[in-house]
Amino acid sequence: MKYCFSELVNVSDLQNFLNSLFSISNPVLAILDNNSNILVSFGWQEICVNYHRLNSETALLCKQSDRYIKNYLNCNEPYICYRCANGLIDAAAPIIIEGEHIATAYHGQFFFEEPDKEQFRMQAKKYGFNEEEYLKALAKVPIYSKKELDKIMFNIRQLIETMAKNGLAYLKLIEAKSEERLKTIINNTTYMAIQSYDFDGRIQYFNNASKSMFGCKYNKKIEENLNQIMISDKKISFDCWKDLKSNNKEKIIKDKEWIFQNENGVEKIISSTIFPINLPDGKREFISMDIDITEKKRFEKEMQRLDRLNIIGEMAAGIAHEVRNPMTTVRGYLQLLKNKQEFQEFQNQMELMIDEIDRANAIITEFLTLAKTKPNKPENRNLNDIIQKLYPLIEADVFTQNKQINFRQAELPNIIIDENEISQMILNLTRNAMESMKENGLLTIETYLNEDNKVILKVQDQGCGIPQEIIDKIGTPFFTTKDNGTGLGLATTYRIAESHNAKIEVESDDKGTAFYVYFPVTDNRVR
Repeated sequence: MKYCFSELVNVSDLQNFLNSLFSISNPVLAILDNNSNILVSFGWQEICVNYHRLNSETALLCKQSDRYIKNYLNCNEPYICYRCANGLIDAAAPIIIEGEHIATAYHGQFFFEEPDKEQFRMQAKKYGFNEEEYLKALAKVPIYSKKELDKIMFNIRQLIETMAKNGLAYLKLIEAKSEERLKTIINNTTYMAIQSYDFDGRIQYFNNASKSMFGCKYNKKIEENLNQIMISDKKISFDCWKDLKSNNKEKIIKDKEWIFQNENGVEKIISSTIFPINLPDGKREFISMDIDITEKKRFEKEMQRLDRLNIIGEMAAGIAHEVRNPMTTVRGYLQLLKNKQEFQEFQNQMELMIDEIDRANAIITEFLTLAKTKPNKPENRNLNDIIQKLYPLIEADVFTQNKQINFRQAELPNIIIDENEISQMILNLTRNAMESMKENGLLTIETYLNEDNKVILKVQDQGCGIPQEIIDKIGTPFFTTKDNGTGLGLATTYRIAESHNAKIEVESDDKGTAFYVYFPVTDNRVR
């Protein structure tokens, strides 16, 4: 194949997408090209990043694991597993596009069973690691069953291959040199249904994927069925002909989702992009490109479910102390009374109560296992440098949404902050701002030092504003004004600000909203 993975997929956008998708569940993921260059990475375990990969001896063992996976990766198998010499397990799946291996997806740093702590204790002594901190890092490594790993690797591979396939389809389309070549490519595209329509909505062309996607079995019925399916449903759902037939020659209907039900009653979720083209004879037609995103939606729904489990765990962690203290007191008194002679006749009842307290405590412990633990890593950093790193990602999002961006920065002193958390805060604020604006809206990111010697981050949009009566609720978990929002993005932002001794203020009117984050220059140690 003449394309490499980074030509098919914008790796910056992919990194940004994965950061957003896995911001709570935080799995370990990396994508490498065929030259072993890391294109995307996310969520690596502390025991690997801070110990195995930093120590020169254990780093050699890591490279040994990398070489094994590269040498023994089998394109005929879904994935392979390998226990590295440092004791953790890695899994790798080949990314196959049109029968060729173009990249490798890694998911690793886990166990299939409880690790032998004594082995890792000896390993810490051998390589001079801080034993206590090393074992703490070990405790954060997840344990999977084989069934769970199968599901994880299937979803990762399917997601990445789908993105690469779409990228490949796009490249093939723009590089086609003639109508016949273009039609050949389109007609043999199995994962994207493509049709063209005249100005009155009559179908002019459809590829094979259109027939298979919409269940048209007989040639004599294809045109009739596609006209009925593609015109009536889309016209009603999108009101697309009215929009596309306007004088705006650049009008594009992007990523419109709708539900199609085939003749067997099976529903599919379809994402459609429709745009006009000018033919050589001066006439105009509309191109419709459709992708079946049913599995993608199912995967996203599953990830949301897992994210909510993490939230339950975090909530449980918050109340565990308040609940466990009185339970411990009650249990202690019951144990004391159980041993007194005058209460011997109530032995069975007391043992039952103790058992129930122990069961309640075990339930709390199970909830706590859902909580995500991510230690802060405060360092001396400049806020402008962090924004500069994120700027290409933010700019790409802005331009793809036909919006504008303005970044104004003043000279700032360094402050002690966790770069990863502050990056998450900036992305949360900018994405909220972009979602609130229509096309051509301006996103402003500004930094400056105020007269109180505080570093200010300002993120301003030109949206419709936030009603004054609900501004005080902003940042409350599960409170959102979005139809499909969870209210967790800003809740996370406020938590990050609090952990940095920073303060957030919001100003809003009908012309837009501005978020101000005030970082103290001194004594802003991350809690």
